[in-house]
Amino acid sequence: MTINVIPETAKIYIDGQLVNTGSYQVKFDKNTDFYVVKVEAPGYITRTYRLLKSDPKSTVLYQLPEDEAMLASIGSDDGVDIANKWFDVTCRKGLTEDQIWKRLMSVCTNYFDNIEVRDKSAGWIKSSWRLSKFKYQTVRTRLEIRMSFTDEDVVSYRVRISVQIKDNDCRGEQCFQSYDRVLRTFEPMIQELQTSVGGGE
Repeated sequence: MTINVIPETAKIYIDGQLVNTGSYQVKFDKNTDFYVVKVEAPGYITRTYRLLKSDPKSTVLYQLPEDEAMLASIGSDDGVDIANKWFDVTCRKGLTEDQIWKRLMSVCTNYFDNIEVRDKSAGWIKSSWRLSKFKYQTVRTRLEIRMSFTDEDVVSYRVRISVQIKDNDCRGEQCFQSYDRVLRTFEPMIQELQTSVGGGE
């Protein structure tokens, strides 16, 4: 049985072993009823199939769907490796704590409908998850800001953009997995945090 895949650059794995790129001819032995075929390519969603010996077709075609979440996001390959990691925003001198807090809250409410935690005395803000749905996957993003106690003269905050992803055919909270990319819709937010309260670097 011949396996063909689209795109032709996709790697084909049979029972976990890389066998070829683009196409592969499978031979079934008498003791094997099926093989597990995994197909993957950059920019496409990885898919796994069961290739049955009983299938009457001599050729099968697997077409991978485009990875819309990847295309709509930035990651380490774009020089932005901040998803799920804390980074620091050092506040400009001359801003009062009230001004800083208002600006931080303004940035949060620009991008998130609901704020779960807004504790001014503790310097802690945490948004609810914001869902971004694609055809095959759902990405959720949350912002957390905590005051960082370093130097008495310097006010700085630690910021984390948490990102998780799941396949749409999987139901429930347990389906979400950590995702090492940030959706491009949140790129301006990162800039705003640096420029509205930080030194603009």
